[in-house]
Amino acid sequence: MDNASKVLVDAGVNPPEAPQPPAPIRTSDSTSSQTSSRRSTRGTRILGLSSRSPAISPNPLPLLLKRAPSKKVESFVCQICFNDEPNLQTLALDCDHAFCKDCWNDYTIPKIKDESEHAIRCMAEGCALLSPDSFIRDLLLPAPGAPVGDPEKEALNAKAWTRFQELLVRHYVGCNKNLKFCPYPSCTNTVSCPSAASKSSLATIVPSVSCGARGIGSEGQEMTRSQQLGRGLQGKEHKFCFGCPIESDHRPVICAVAKMWLKKCRDDSETANWIKSNTKECSHCQSTIEKNGGCK
Repeated sequence: MDNASKVLVDAGVNPPEAPQPPAPIRTSDSTSSQTSSRRSTRGTRILGLSSRSPAISPNPLPLLLKRAPSKKVESFVCQICFNDEPNLQTLALDCDHAFCKDCWNDYTIPKIKDESEHAIRCMAEGCALLSPDSFIRDLLLPAPGAPVGDPEKEALNAKAWTRFQELLVRHYVGCNKNLKFCPYPSCTNTVSCPSAASKSSLATIVPSVSCGARGIGSEGQEMTRSQQLGRGLQGKEHKFCFGCPIESDHRPVICAVAKMWLKKCRDDSETANWIKSNTKECSHCQSTIEKNGGCK
């Protein structure tokens, strides 16, 4: 709260504000008249004419503007691909860093597809402004009534938009302590359990939950009753513990004790494997012994 604008800029929500020009210095009437007379004198000196000449206007500023050469309107040039076509379609965020649509497309799709990035920042160097969801949608999906373009490119953009929505959902579920994805393979259901969101509550309850799915096919869709009967999945619910990564139901043992027990079982199994590999039983007393000397 000490510097809210800086926090928003660092988070990529708002663009940095331009520095404000210094406020003009207020002067008295005599000082302003002297300043104006000095400015008019300087103006006539720039033109190389005398201030007593009757052909000179008392205010030389319009004369200077008339003599200044007019600036030509420069065409847009993308700073990434250096394309300067006159009909080039450009896109820009609130930071006004404009680039062509093709560069935005080539930058956004790998971010979503390869890097699984849901926060697409501006392409300009040093700019951390995030692209809103509406900007990504307008970039990847064609506008209603727009002419049909390359079918292969539009299909690729549609897949990228679907992947982008999945990344947004996963990020939201990961940031919300009350939500959790079902750990079963190919299951995309989400479970809400506010009573097990805090660590203190896990000391008294075992949050065994079910996502509601009774059978998930290879394509990630919930199967019908006939498909479940054909594969023997009738009544097989996806039950798991909401408070820990243990997928099986470990009631009535709480999560902390169940983790310690599984860790102890893993340690004991490793000890048994080492004993089996490095020791043998004594032929007289049947005790486990290790050879540490003598001939091989």
